[in-house]
Amino acid sequence: MLNSKHQVEDKLIILYVLDKIKTGITREQIALIILENIQMGYFDVQLYLDSLMDEEYIRLYTLEDGKQVVTITAQGQEALKILKHQIPAYTIEMLDLYIDQNRDRIFKEVKVTGDYVKNNDGDYQVQLRLHENNIVLMELSINTPSKSQSQLLVDNWKKDTQNLYTSIIKVLTQKK
Repeated sequence: MLNSKHQVEDKLIILYVLDKIKTGITREQIALIILENIQMGYFDVQLYLDSLMDEEYIRLYTLEDGKQVVTITAQGQEALKILKHQIPAYTIEMLDLYIDQNRDRIFKEVKVTGDYVKNNDGDYQVQLRLHENNIVLMELSINTPSKSQSQLLVDNWKKDTQNLYTSIIKVLTQKK
């Protein structure tokens, strides 16, 4: 009984977060909010999300860019309205404060891409990109002599984007 009550409370917390956010967010963004505020495991969050989808309290959408976001359904909002009292008041206050103070960080989306294509002359053209919130922060186009070197550039870019970005900006902004 206690376990079932705890599961209901955890699911209601997820519904509350989705209702409070008022827009679609990714499963990872939901997990970030929950894990930083509530004692709930990452895999539990994912299992509850699946369960809430099966129960049609939330819906998963795929956006044009391929990103999948979760939103609360009308049925989920109705269930939350009826059962919200089962979420402790301090939990609601904590979540409200966290979401209000961290909205920008929650929605900050960093996307790192890297790919290469073979040119007509046998060389390879490597494209490396860093996006944040759909704004291109950096885009590099590099010509390489081999496929292996191209793959190495892409792999290193994806593994260490932040340090590479910082280093490039630092070098380019130094006065000589």
